[in-house]
Amino acid sequence: MKNILIIDHYDSFTYNVYEIFGNLKLKTNVLKFNKLNSNIIKIIFYKPLIIIGPGPGEPKEYIKTFKILKVFYKFLNFIGICLGHQIIGIFFGFFLKKSKKIIHGKICTLKIFNYLKNMPKKINAVRYNSLTIFKKKKIKTKILSVEKKTKEIMIIFNKKFKFISFQFHIESFGSIKGKKILKKCINEIFN
Repeated sequence: MKNILIIDHYDSFTYNVYEIFGNLKLKTNVLKFNKLNSNIIKIIFYKPLIIIGPGPGEPKEYIKTFKILKVFYKFLNFIGICLGHQIIGIFFGFFLKKSKKIIHGKICTLKIFNYLKNMPKKINAVRYNSLTIFKKKKIKTKILSVEKKTKEIMIIFNKKFKFISFQFHIESFGSIKGKKILKKCINEIFN
């Protein structure tokens, strides 16, 4: 996987995400979500891993991002972070509701399930969210992690459709094992 496109929803964390992938020696480009239609040819040409980045507001405000998923979910790999996690979750049949507790910049303990090899059983991660996804009964997407106290979904993945998404900020300095988990997930889900 050589080319990565980060969809920027005008969030200050976008360039922290950019830095992580730059450190992994991957060619990474950033594109503002409202420029997606005019740059659709670039997406087709490069066939990158697409990162649906964090952002303010609610997923319903980002129709163009949903359109990218609709067109490319069978062909390309996706990673969602925070808002991107919610967008991917909704697209694949989860529903969205208010979190049990609004969390902005807090470190929480996450429980990790053993669907992927060599994953820690729990991690500390930084959350910035007031909305969260919840699973409907007949969804085949796997839940990889939940927040230990609230049981809110923190990581989902699907090997068939080649996506993984994180409610927490993997790029945050407070998410100490975030980069390692990201690397393991990329290696196991996308290879």
